[in-house]
Amino acid sequence: MMKGAQHGETIILIPSLEPDERLPLYVKQLREYGLTNIVIVDDGSGEAYQSIFEELHDNGCVLLRHSKNQGKGDALKTGFQYISQNCDPTAFVVTADSDGQHAAEDVYRLAVEARRHPDALVLGVRNFSEGGIPPKSLLGNRMTSFIFAMLYGKKLSDTQTGLRAFGPGLLAFMQEVRGSRFEYELQMLISCIQSGIPIHTMPIQVIYENGNAGTHFKAVQDSARVMGVLFSNFFRFISSSVASSVVDLGIAWFLIDFLRPILGEQHYLRILLATVIARIISIAVNYVLNRHFVFRKEDSQGSLWRYLSLCGLVILLSSTGVYVFHTIFYIDEKIAKFVCDALLFLLSFQLQRRWVFAARRKQL
Repeated sequence: MMKGAQHGETIILIPSLEPDERLPLYVKQLREYGLTNIVIVDDGSGEAYQSIFEELHDNGCVLLRHSKNQGKGDALKTGFQYISQNCDPTAFVVTADSDGQHAAEDVYRLAVEARRHPDALVLGVRNFSEGGIPPKSLLGNRMTSFIFAMLYGKKLSDTQTGLRAFGPGLLAFMQEVRGSRFEYELQMLISCIQSGIPIHTMPIQVIYENGNAGTHFKAVQDSARVMGVLFSNFFRFISSSVASSVVDLGIAWFLIDFLRPILGEQHYLRILLATVIARIISIAVNYVLNRHFVFRKEDSQGSLWRYLSLCGLVILLSSTGVYVFHTIFYIDEKIAKFVCDALLFLLSFQLQRRWVFAARRKQL
């Protein structure tokens, strides 16, 4: 067990890559707030930085090392694994960055706030309406927050904050979240929403030293990873819909020809049967893909009936919407159909995520 750790202590986890002399000072400030159980992960910084890490180790920090850089996500997971194996199982965990963006006072406040919400993920969020924020950071955060709210229904002003806290019941969960670099933190938020884990926020100070020159965020590579995680569910949803449409059309075409010698001149019945059978099969395919591939809810009880109810609702709204647009606003029926179905596609995604395949999380 970590030296000095007591029942229900708070453990501060700091992943670090190529730190400067500010990190020992930061650790000293944390200790002044009574945060003495500190785990630092050297994420492959190299020999030039070992004197700083040795100083931290000599001052009582637990030091974990990666022989080469593996990314912030892996560094956090290394810390989580150590905490789960060596520390008190009732300990709370607070993650903080090593580049000077999180004031020691805010780390302490977040640790206190986490105890009020032991089954939730608590975020220290920055107010980006304040001045002095690098334009790149401001644009990136606002764009990510907007898209995140649109796709996942949770408005978070700061999706990229590294100051986070959670109770002991979530430690194993955090180790299972996918991602190895900066995208891990965004995936953490998505995974919490998908699993029904509450997310609470607490305002913190905005600190950007030297225009955020100490960041190791790679604009192109890491942004691509973050965007990939952000849109992953929606892209899978689109792929599932396209695959189901192909199945629907392919089976309908096949049955129209296959039933011709059987039904003879009964053209309407042949087309009707082909359409109905194809649609039933494509709906089944879409349900299976959405459950196991898009939303990944193997244990979503009752989801089939919710899905079928949603299908009926979408059909009703589509036909009603086309009728209203055409008769009241005199919009061409084909254009109205395209607009209605596009809007309903987005609605269907949200309802399937929030209702059809929504998490029914057990109590921790």
